[in-house]
Amino acid sequence: MTSKKQFFREATKGEIKGKTFVDFAELGGLEIVGSLDDEEYTIVREFVPRGYESARKFMKHGPEVKPRRIYSLDQAVRLGNTPVQLREEVFNSIAGNNYCSYSFVPIGKDSRKRKVGLVECLEGARLFGYAHQMGVGIKVKPYADAKRVRIDGAEVVVDVPSRTKDERRMRFKLTSVPFVDSWEKYIVSLNIGSDHSCPSKRFNIRYRYTDDKESSGVVNICAHEIAGYLQLVQYAMQEYKNLIPLQMSQFAIPSQETVDYYLRWCNNVLIKDEALESKDKLRKPNRAEREIALWQLVKSLGHDRTFYADRSRDGNVKDYNWGVK
Repeated sequence: MTSKKQFFREATKGEIKGKTFVDFAELGGLEIVGSLDDEEYTIVREFVPRGYESARKFMKHGPEVKPRRIYSLDQAVRLGNTPVQLREEVFNSIAGNNYCSYSFVPIGKDSRKRKVGLVECLEGARLFGYAHQMGVGIKVKPYADAKRVRIDGAEVVVDVPSRTKDERRMRFKLTSVPFVDSWEKYIVSLNIGSDHSCPSKRFNIRYRYTDDKESSGVVNICAHEIAGYLQLVQYAMQEYKNLIPLQMSQFAIPSQETVDYYLRWCNNVLIKDEALESKDKLRKPNRAEREIALWQLVKSLGHDRTFYADRSRDGNVKDYNWGVK
């Protein structure tokens, strides 16, 4: 069994139980987990919504946060909103926290919906931070000289380190990357994709329920793709003074406050799950619970405090503190 590199390691259940217990009932909502100290932990009852066979089913079929849909270039130009503005609008109006992701829909031949989990946004930022703080880097090579880049976007070859020990780096191609300042950039950004196929993408097979209007064809964006895109944003700014990849990014960038909160769920929370056979009925939060907890933070604090990286407030994303000792 492969193990994670130290930068990505999380506290085990036993290590968490060795900390000082704080009664969650006295704290309030899920977002209060962020107030825990490093050496404190709390216990939360399982909270994935009923009606799903498992947390995995929830992550595949649960409700999505849907930024305003764009159906044509004319509409996009008239609206004039960048992806971050569309996310701000919808993030600030969510009704609850039981979401499995946010999503957007391309315009063109590849009309498969793109799903982006907030957990993947966090893990993408963590991988980006690891690459810079550990000096192993992420390599990007954009191919943006062709005339059709304005319409089709650039292709970018990306080389990203693995998060597990003894595994080779991952090399893949990002497609439909917005690189040129033109009206078409709004459509190009919606078509973002890649030829990447890590295990989390390869085995995330998904079939809609029989009464669902959507097809089963969905592209789940993963942390490797987000980390590669973050590196492209930095490269474009440094090498070309080009802000378009950042302006048109479909990926929410967490604040340091959100990183701190997420790390509490990784290292300071246990879930009470009565279905477990273990005597204490405790386990670590699964991906669905972490996703829901992040949406609760968004609902509580709003878009700008949670998923808008303000350099004057947070510093550079590559330098974020991920609690590595």
